[in-house]
Amino acid sequence: MSAILGWLVAIIDIGQFIPQARHTLEHRDNPRAMRGVSVWTWTIATIQGAAWVIYGLGTHHLAVGVPNLVITPICALILALRLRALRA
Repeated sequence: MSAILGWLVAIIDIGQFIPQARHTLEHRDNPRAMRGVSVWTWTIATIQGAAWVIYGLGTHHLAVGVPNLVITPICALILALRLRALRA
Protein backbone atom coordinates (compact mmCIF):
# COMPACT_ATOMS: atom_id res chain seq x y z
CA MET A 1 0.00 0.00 0.00
CA SER A 2 2.79 2.46 0.82
CA ALA A 3 4.34 1.88 -2.63
CA ILE A 4 1.05 2.81 -4.31
CA LEU A 5 0.77 5.90 -2.16
CA GLY A 6 4.38 6.82 -2.99
CA TRP A 7 3.71 6.67 -6.73
CA LEU A 8 0.44 8.57 -6.35
CA VAL A 9 2.29 11.34 -4.52
CA ALA A 10 4.97 11.26 -7.24
CA ILE A 11 2.36 11.89 -9.94
CA ILE A 12 0.84 14.75 -7.96
CA ASP A 13 4.33 16.15 -7.34
CA ILE A 14 5.05 16.25 -11.06
CA GLY A 15 1.66 17.82 -11.72
CA GLN A 16 2.31 20.78 -9.46
CA PHE A 17 5.02 22.05 -11.81
CA ILE A 18 2.99 21.82 -15.01
CA PRO A 19 0.97 25.08 -14.62
CA GLN A 20 4.10 27.21 -14.09
CA ALA A 21 5.92 25.48 -16.95
CA ARG A 22 2.94 26.08 -19.22
CA HIS A 23 2.69 29.75 -18.22
CA THR A 24 6.41 30.25 -18.71
CA LEU A 25 6.40 28.61 -22.13
CA GLU A 26 3.36 30.59 -23.27
CA HIS A 27 4.78 33.93 -22.10
CA ARG A 28 8.50 33.38 -22.69
CA ASP A 29 8.64 36.27 -25.17
CA ASN A 30 6.82 38.69 -22.86
CA PRO A 31 9.28 40.10 -20.30
CA ARG A 32 6.46 41.79 -18.39
CA ALA A 33 4.57 38.52 -17.93
CA MET A 34 7.79 36.79 -16.90
CA ARG A 35 8.47 39.24 -14.04
CA GLY A 36 6.47 37.12 -11.63
CA VAL A 37 8.71 34.10 -12.17
CA SER A 38 11.32 34.04 -9.42
CA VAL A 39 14.90 33.25 -10.41
CA TRP A 40 15.73 32.23 -6.84
CA THR A 41 12.74 29.94 -6.48
CA TRP A 42 13.48 28.07 -9.68
CA THR A 43 17.21 27.90 -8.98
CA ILE A 44 16.45 26.29 -5.63
CA ALA A 45 13.81 24.00 -7.16
CA THR A 46 16.26 22.83 -9.83
CA ILE A 47 18.99 22.09 -7.29
CA GLN A 48 16.50 20.42 -4.96
CA GLY A 49 15.16 18.25 -7.79
CA ALA A 50 18.67 17.13 -8.70
CA ALA A 51 19.38 16.32 -5.05
CA TRP A 52 16.20 14.24 -4.84
CA VAL A 53 17.22 12.33 -7.96
CA ILE A 54 20.58 11.49 -6.41
CA TYR A 55 19.01 10.58 -3.07
CA GLY A 56 16.10 8.61 -4.52
CA LEU A 57 18.15 6.57 -6.93
CA GLY A 58 21.04 6.18 -4.50
CA THR A 59 18.76 4.78 -1.79
CA HIS A 60 16.62 2.79 -4.26
CA HIS A 61 13.52 4.88 -3.50
CA LEU A 62 12.30 4.99 -7.06
CA ALA A 63 9.11 6.85 -6.17
CA VAL A 64 11.40 9.71 -5.09
CA GLY A 65 14.11 9.55 -7.75
CA VAL A 66 12.13 8.85 -10.91
CA PRO A 67 9.60 11.70 -10.64
CA ASN A 68 12.43 14.11 -10.02
CA LEU A 69 14.00 12.99 -13.28
CA VAL A 70 10.95 14.70 -14.82
CA ILE A 71 10.65 17.57 -12.35
CA THR A 72 14.28 18.73 -12.49
CA PRO A 73 14.34 19.45 -16.24
CA ILE A 74 10.98 21.23 -15.95
CA CYS A 75 12.41 23.46 -13.20
CA ALA A 76 15.58 24.04 -15.21
CA LEU A 77 13.50 25.02 -18.26
CA ILE A 78 11.47 27.51 -16.25
CA LEU A 79 14.68 28.96 -14.82
CA ALA A 80 16.34 29.17 -18.24
CA LEU A 81 13.35 30.93 -19.79
CA ARG A 82 13.21 33.40 -16.89
CA LEU A 83 16.92 34.16 -17.23
CA ARG A 84 16.40 34.63 -20.97
CA ALA A 85 13.59 37.10 -20.24
CA LEU A 86 15.89 39.08 -17.97
CA ARG A 87 18.27 39.62 -20.88
CA ALA A 88 15.45 40.78 -23.20
